[in-house]
Amino acid sequence: MERKGNRVFAETFCPILHIGKGAYLWGTASPLYDDKGNPLGAIECFRDITKHKQMEKELRLSEERFSKAFRASPYPMSITSLDDGAIIDVNDVFLQTVGRTRASVIGKKISDCGFWSIPGEREELLLQLSEDSGIRNKEIIFKKESGELRDGLFSAEIIEINDMQCVLVIVNDITERKRFNREMAHLDRLNLVGEMAATIAHEIRNHMTNILGFAEILKIETEKTPNSIYFDFIIEELHQANSIVEEFLFLARSKPLTLRKQGLNEILNAISHLIQASAVRGKKDVVFELNEVVDILLDEKEIRQLVLNLVRNGLEAMDTGRKLTIRTYMNLSDVVLTVSDQGHGIAAEDLDKIGTPFFTTKEEGTGLGLAVCYSVAARHNADIKIKTSPKGTTFFIIFKKG
Repeated sequence: MERKGNRVFAETFCPILHIGKGAYLWGTASPLYDDKGNPLGAIECFRDITKHKQMEKELRLSEERFSKAFRASPYPMSITSLDDGAIIDVNDVFLQTVGRTRASVIGKKISDCGFWSIPGEREELLLQLSEDSGIRNKEIIFKKESGELRDGLFSAEIIEINDMQCVLVIVNDITERKRFNREMAHLDRLNLVGEMAATIAHEIRNHMTNILGFAEILKIETEKTPNSIYFDFIIEELHQANSIVEEFLFLARSKPLTLRKQGLNEILNAISHLIQASAVRGKKDVVFELNEVVDILLDEKEIRQLVLNLVRNGLEAMDTGRKLTIRTYMNLSDVVLTVSDQGHGIAAEDLDKIGTPFFTTKEEGTGLGLAVCYSVAARHNADIKIKTSPKGTTFFIIFKKG
């Protein structure tokens, strides 16, 4: 209360008044008293705050729209503190992608949640973010709670929430897309090799057959001469070259499969003596663990080729005295064949190239054996997966139901 002459002022605040048509007023009222305390009147002052209220409403609507977009986004999204990386909020897709619960991540530092697979990568990205206006589709590798590594595209923007600088992050999981692209590229290469094989293999084979025939005739005629030993070498090399042409022809094969419902174990038993003979020559062991599996549609000749190629690669990858294991089992409704060796494993940089025609890590390999295996699997609607470590490699051939 303030006294001025014989008048007394007591300032009070008026509530915000909505006067219709979206207009708002805010003001103060000062009651006026005489020196005896009798009310004389009041002085009122009003200010138009319509624009301020509209801005406040638009801000609230904008926050609601952002919240809805954040929650409904099909991509994993998170908001973290720029200073210490503490997680402020995440959407449900983020939780599903990394395999965690909201309670286990909110308030914790993103670096403590095991999301980043490469130490220091977040700090490098934040440095780039501070220098640029934002980050768009930076490829990263992140980790789920299970330890599984996934490929992602990382995008980030600095935003302000309650006067605190935060980082809005979107991670697009592209693991399946990259796998699909690799498979498509692999199939494209197989088709290219198939076209090449269809063009030249038959011609090469015809000429080689003629040479092989004459070499065998000359070997017989010169059997008792010192030079006859060279014909053995010529014939052996021609047979080796012919086997390579056979693999080319296999990749170029376009005729339909001869599918018959039969047991995978029966095919493996039929070629077990060939497999055992190959192992004995290299002083290695082969163990069969054939569990009961359902009959499926198979082309016996192609399945034999697939198994023998995998077995040959496995035996060649192992040292003397090591063991190769061939196993069959059911995984739900799928029939699974595994070939496991005790070799030294496959290098990480070579994994994506496995099955590519002409790619080989062997000094005398052609790189066509595994390409044939992938072709056979594709023709049987089967997947090939690989698990490898310094203690050995396992090839999984999964024959899908239907």
